[in-house]
Amino acid sequence: MTITDPPISLLLIRHKPVRTSADASTQRQVPMHSGAKAMLVYQKSTDKYALVVLPAHLSCDQKKIAGVLGVSRSKLRMATESEVKQITGCVPGAVPPLGSRFPTPVETLLDEKMAQSTSNPPRVVTNPNVQLLSTNDPEWPTDLADSRLPEIDSERTDFIHFNIGLRTVSCSLPFSDYLRLLGESNYRLCDISK
Repeated sequence: MTITDPPISLLLIRHKPVRTSADASTQRQVPMHSGAKAMLVYQKSTDKYALVVLPAHLSCDQKKIAGVLGVSRSKLRMATESEVKQITGCVPGAVPPLGSRFPTPVETLLDEKMAQSTSNPPRVVTNPNVQLLSTNDPEWPTDLADSRLPEIDSERTDFIHFNIGLRTVSCSLPFSDYLRLLGESNYRLCDISK
């Protein structure tokens, strides 16, 4: 599956650097619950990583995550900053919720509440600090340079929002397109938040 085959509704926006979910929500001008928070966890007993994705207003429950992964809570920890950079190619705060697309692919654990935590796409014209990326921007993905993507329907209410590799660039797309992009066999839908 690629972004262009079949095409997905994708909005990329540039904003001030953000580190927290609250900052990102403010910059995007969308409800915090519609942000997808992505955190890398390390399983000591198996020497594997997994990406935990949940609505930005919630916290991860490490006991539940350990249960889903089949390891004891004592054998699970959050990845260090250097591990995040090594596995995802991103700095913390910029990690997209796409574990299967990392330089070192990892399984994505997707909180079941994410499907209900959606909103309208951002109305970028209302925030002078937020700008749409265009195909002539140096940060625009080169594999999309000649692509014709569908127009964004601003009345849709099923969009999720997340940083896409940089703390200054966010992506908004329909939740169903996010799942297609992630790949059906690359995630588990589970209860991992509190």
